Amino acid sequence: MRVIVDAFGGDNAPLEIIKGAALAVAEYGYTVVLTGGEAEIRRVAAENAISLDGIEIVDAPDVISMEDEPRSILKDHKNCSMAEGLRLLAGGQGDAFVTAGSTGALIMGATFLVKRIKGVSRAALAPLMPSDKGVFMLVDSGANVDCRP
Repeated sequence: MRVIVDAFGGDNAPLEIIKGAALAVAEYGYTVVLTGGEAEIRRVAAENAISLDGIEIVDAPDVISMEDEPRSILKDHKNCSMAEGLRLLAGGQGDAFVTAGSTGALIMGATFLVKRIKGVSRAALAPLMPSDKGVFMLVDSGANVDCRP
C-alpha cells in the first residue's frame, strides 16, 4: 500500500508525522510518500535519527495553517503540502491520503482537487469513537436530515 502523508499538517509537525511514517514503514511495510518542504523533512529526520528508508518525499514549499481560509488551498496555498498530497492521490500515485491539518481545507481540497464520486453531493466526516461497548462510527455529512422517530 502506498500512503501519501501531509508532513506539515497538525501539531508538532513535521517531527511527529515523520516518526509515524517511519513506524508505518517498519510495522506494516507500507510505502509512505511525505509531502512538504523536503529540506526540512530531511533535516528533522537526521536530527532525530529517523530512517527515511521506504519513505519518498515530494517537495511542497508551502503550508496551509489552521488560521487560513479553507478555500485558500485552491489559490493562495495551492502549493502547500496538503494540496500536493491531494493532487498525488487524484493522479493515482497513492492509495490513501492522511493529514492532521485543517479539516476545512481538507474538505475543500478533496472536493475540488480529488473530486467526488458520481452521485455523492458532499463529503462526510466519519470518526471512530470509543465507548464502553466497543467502537462506533459517528457520521456527519452536514446534510439537513430529519432525525425524529
